Amino acid sequence: MKKERQTYQQGCIQRKQRRRGPDVWVFRYRENGKLKSRVIGTVQQYRTQAEAQRSLAGVRAEINNCIEVVTFGQLCDRYLKEGLPERHSTSSALRSMIQYRIKPYWVHERVSDMALNPMAVEQWIKGLQTKPRNHGEKPRDLAPKSKAHTRAVFHRLFECAMRWQYLEVQRNPMSLIELHGSSRRTRKLVLVTIEQYQRLLALLPHHCRVMVTLAMCLGLRVSEILGLRWEDVDLEKRSLQVRRSVVGGHAEATKTESSEDELPLHPELVEVLREWREAELPVSGWLFGNLDTGMPYHADTMRQRHLNRAAAQIGLPKLGWHAFRHTYRARLAELGLPLEVQQKLMRHASIEMTTKYGRNSMLHVTRPANAQVVEMVMAKTEREQVPATCSLIVPSPLPARSATH
Repeated sequence: MKKERQTYQQGCIQRKQRRRGPDVWVFRYRENGKLKSRVIGTVQQYRTQAEAQRSLAGVRAEINNCIEVVTFGQLCDRYLKEGLPERHSTSSALRSMIQYRIKPYWVHERVSDMALNPMAVEQWIKGLQTKPRNHGEKPRDLAPKSKAHTRAVFHRLFECAMRWQYLEVQRNPMSLIELHGSSRRTRKLVLVTIEQYQRLLALLPHHCRVMVTLAMCLGLRVSEILGLRWEDVDLEKRSLQVRRSVVGGHAEATKTESSEDELPLHPELVEVLREWREAELPVSGWLFGNLDTGMPYHADTMRQRHLNRAAAQIGLPKLGWHAFRHTYRARLAELGLPLEVQQKLMRHASIEMTTKYGRNSMLHVTRPANAQVVEMVMAKTEREQVPATCSLIVPSPLPARSATH
């Protein structure tokens, strides 16, 4: 990769005393923004500073030939070529963010300069705004979660910069960026009620009805639903195996290792899938295959054409496929099931993820517990009641002190 060389530097020579032995001549210079030093020789070898200076021709050439400045644009190019993760959905999102949001602004900046001034990156991230899609639409601040994702990409890029020796191994400077409120939601979480779910089904085409039913009753991600093949479904044993995901028409592994698991099928779900198999011929073995492409449908297209329109008719805000997974987790919590069971059904890698997932209401648990505390505090026993009339109690005088000693 072609690198830009920084301006030729002369450096400086200083005489340094040592506790033992003669003084030495030290050559000081900068490398990647850091002050470096190298011992040239002792005062016995070079009696004057001029003699030490004359010996530096080869050293200066070596340093200036080795010190090369890598721009942020060059770092991005190498990462896009060598550092992207294998998972297509993740790599495509990273590629888009780097090429269209991050790289154009910082393309000519030196990586070493950015490492010395992470506050500049922080201020830039805080000021990010959306790009209007329609004419007359005004840009708005980027969502806190999207800003946090942008910071994470910077962090990953600078990890690679140290790995590829563009920077010294040190604490990642992007870890100093602070974005308060990055975990706060900008839109209220939508939990679908049973009544809303039934009204939705009446407005959706057959294939969407089956997908929504699987999402509502099993908590599957839409990528996992689209990745189902008939070989993964055993209607006789009433089980379903999650083996893959399909995102943007690309089949790949599930999001995490824990996501790949076997799930039980209720008899009513078995009947739904049996009716769907009899109603539609399978397309290349997929449960929800597109006749035109031979691959599963695109989740975003189905959401825009069918799910959002049906949701608008029943008064729901923009409804995403993941809302059904959040609803499934909320129903598990309302039933009071052990967290281990909830984690298994949600197929989370840790219980911590299950506990914070959904932010659902826990009034069915907190209300009775709070009622016990209130009744304890507000209860009035005969001993705690204040008497109607209070008499002044005068303490008896102390016995007189004896006059005899």
